[in-house]
Amino acid sequence: MATLTDIATACGVSKATVSRVLNNDSDFSVSLQTRNEILSTAAALNYDVEKQLRSRKKQNLSTQVDSAKPSVLKIGILSHDLTDQTTCDDYYNQIFSSIISTLNSLTLPFQFEFRHSFRDSYEELEGLDGLIVLGKLRVDPFHPVMNTIKYKLSVDYKAPENLFDSVRVDFHEVIRTAIAHFHSLGLYDIGFVGAYDYITDFKTGKRERQLEYRHKAFIDYCLHDHIDPADKVWITDSFYTEECYRMTNAIIQSGKLPPALLFAADSMALGAYKAFQEHKIEIGRDVSIIGIDNLYFTSFLSPPLTTVSLNIPLIGAATSHMLLSQIQGRTCPLTVHTPIHLIERGSCRPAPPPG
Repeated sequence: MATLTDIATACGVSKATVSRVLNNDSDFSVSLQTRNEILSTAAALNYDVEKQLRSRKKQNLSTQVDSAKPSVLKIGILSHDLTDQTTCDDYYNQIFSSIISTLNSLTLPFQFEFRHSFRDSYEELEGLDGLIVLGKLRVDPFHPVMNTIKYKLSVDYKAPENLFDSVRVDFHEVIRTAIAHFHSLGLYDIGFVGAYDYITDFKTGKRERQLEYRHKAFIDYCLHDHIDPADKVWITDSFYTEECYRMTNAIIQSGKLPPALLFAADSMALGAYKAFQEHKIEIGRDVSIIGIDNLYFTSFLSPPLTTVSLNIPLIGAATSHMLLSQIQGRTCPLTVHTPIHLIERGSCRPAPPPG
């Protein structure tokens, strides 16, 4: 169940600030950006509705749900990106954990049973009431078994033909936010280090390589500003830290290191830190860098990493509430882009004055 603390954590502000903004306290002064971020986060978490639900008796909620539904709803979590052991820095494991904890926290007249071990067979999905496709996985929405699953969502990837719900990050907004921060510091010569995307077909297990959303968004920025992306973009085969360590070394050795670098993921920036330290290039002075994700280690780096927070727990919470709204009767497919915000730290500094 969403709380003031959930909203405060997602927005990086205090619980008191969230409370006063949501209560429209006329004596409280806060920036328009912060106010809009709190309001959009509260809306994504369906906070206002939850306040009303908490004031009702449990039997009133029961009337919103079809009485013919079973007391236990079987929900499949379909993903090739989850690891066997949940780690605090893994993107999909964090989303998965948030989905489970949010659904388990809701006061409902039924329970959820989660299943997440499937081996490339639609027949294994038989008997599910709902399905959450987590990550870069392509499913056939017209498969007979898929048609029997009433509640379906796609997380971090577009639902096929927009036939069911999607919860995604708007990575064009993420890239624009990072570039705008560089520009505010007088940094206009910006490079991008990203990775290829791989989409896995659920039935065949075949992986198809394609351009990743952040990569495409940066190319769009370059083309809009008449910049040749070939001179500003470096792409590795994966988001692994080691891959980016090697790539950053190659950029440094090429003599083409720009004064500002945007990394497609914090895990990639971590590899760059090691490369810069080995070459005695001071981050925040000789080069400014921004990451994406706001993973747990970013505030512990030296200097701490400026990053665009994707509000990862909020992605899971929004997924849970969209599933609940389907169960309560919504049939129109929706696409939700969860809010993001930049966290400014020491890895970026203003460009030196000319001359």
